[in-house]
Amino acid sequence: MCQGLSYNETLVPNLLGHTSQREAFTKMSFFNSMVQTVCSVDIRIFLCRVYAPQCEAGQAQWPCRSFCERARRDCEGLMSSFGVSWPDELQCSSFPEEMCISVSNGL
Repeated sequence: MCQGLSYNETLVPNLLGHTSQREAFTKMSFFNSMVQTVCSVDIRIFLCRVYAPQCEAGQAQWPCRSFCERARRDCEGLMSSFGVSWPDELQCSSFPEEMCISVSNGL
């Protein structure tokens, strides 16, 4: 899902504490149908920036709260139709408002 991004260095543990790429991939697979239906132009890059975050100078680059909120807002209707809710681990309030990535410019 994250191949072809504008960055090619990531780190573990990721922003959610997953300690291997396999663990991150397993958790991320929950979102496959949303990414394939393109419920949001932001969803793919947002998820990649959380589960396989860009590493710059040894630090993970967090997506901004507003980036999370756009992806969530755009995909919540689709998720509801499948009877699922936005995951607790991706609560937008836990993302920063400053010193973060706010746009999906990594495609």
